[in-house]
Amino acid sequence: MPELSVLVTAKNEEEMLPGALASVAGWAGEVVVVVDAASSDRTEELARQAGARVFRHGFVSSAQQINVGLELCCKPWVLVLDADEQVSPQLAAALSRELAEPRAEAYAVRRVNWALGRPVRFGDWGWDWVVRVVRREARFAERAVHGVPEVRRVGKLPGHLEHLTFRSFPQYLPKVVDYALRGARQALAEGKRCGLVTAVARAEWRFVRSYLLRLGFLDGRVGLMLAVRAA
Repeated sequence: MPELSVLVTAKNEEEMLPGALASVAGWAGEVVVVVDAASSDRTEELARQAGARVFRHGFVSSAQQINVGLELCCKPWVLVLDADEQVSPQLAAALSRELAEPRAEAYAVRRVNWALGRPVRFGDWGWDWVVRVVRREARFAERAVHGVPEVRRVGKLPGHLEHLTFRSFPQYLPKVVDYALRGARQALAEGKRCGLVTAVARAEWRFVRSYLLRLGFLDGRVGLMLAVRAA
């Protein structure tokens, strides 16, 4: 697929990165990996062994890491991946068909999230579409500690990303704490304030939405854990 770059951002992902790179091997026009400058494991080495172009950049935000990578890509279209995501064969085929005659400014793909060794079918994580295929000129903004592309006409592609998140609660807890702290800092930087009553009401609504309205209870303890995390 000569018109497509694959961009992966990573920090200390020596365990997960090989799977992500293997899922795009053989069909991506190029692979660019932006490694957090604080990464201390074999992430950079493994990326180079897989044939990727590798760059180190100090982390400021998820959006900035992606934007740095977009500037380094050479192809007109870019598929943005996290190191713990893998492209399904159906999505790879859909990309090949659609990018031959693109009809949108960007494309959303369904993400199948895995937790504790099983796919999450319900709750907030079961309704997960993410915009990950963009033109190289696109730029991402920081929203709720994640980079979100600033685009308008968004299409949808068949197939999916496998998102291999946490296999144990101790593995997941540091990430939850990190996201919470980053989200709080972002809210303060944007001048957002809310009182105790508002905060409690929002938390209750998020729990009800994920666990009841979106049937998170059907995922058992994983569904309960994710609903509590959403709140």
